[in-house]
Amino acid sequence: MCPICSVGVVISLGLSRWLKVDDSISGIWIGALLLAFSLWTFNWIFRKSERKPVVFLLGIIVAYWVLTFIPLYMTGIISNENCLTFLGINRLIFGSILGMAIAWLAIVVDNLLRKMKQGNRLFPYQKVIIPIGFLLIVSFILNAIC
Repeated sequence: MCPICSVGVVISLGLSRWLKVDDSISGIWIGALLLAFSLWTFNWIFRKSERKPVVFLLGIIVAYWVLTFIPLYMTGIISNENCLTFLGINRLIFGSILGMAIAWLAIVVDNLLRKMKQGNRLFPYQKVIIPIGFLLIVSFILNAIC
């Protein structure tokens, strides 16, 4: 994920609390942001290495996830008994898991499209439009469901 995508995610997260958007939808964007930070950190740590062990990527993802949700739990944002759930999981946590999965899928789709075009993009700003587009579509679908 590129820095422009992440800036878009941060801006949308700031607006979501102000506009009283459902926590599951905010969680989608939080999950995407956590994945972006995890991938950046992973690539920065192993930038000069030919071997990039996936287990370290999973550890970085877990570390960012814990560093994000422990403070939210401690401040009562996700620990409140009045918090709504979706499929038995807190909406913010559910949304973040879904957001990570959707962001990962967007990265895979972007890479597949580039591979089909021999490493070139199909359209300008493809690396930005695909993740943001996927996240917006899932946000609208989840908004309709919830």
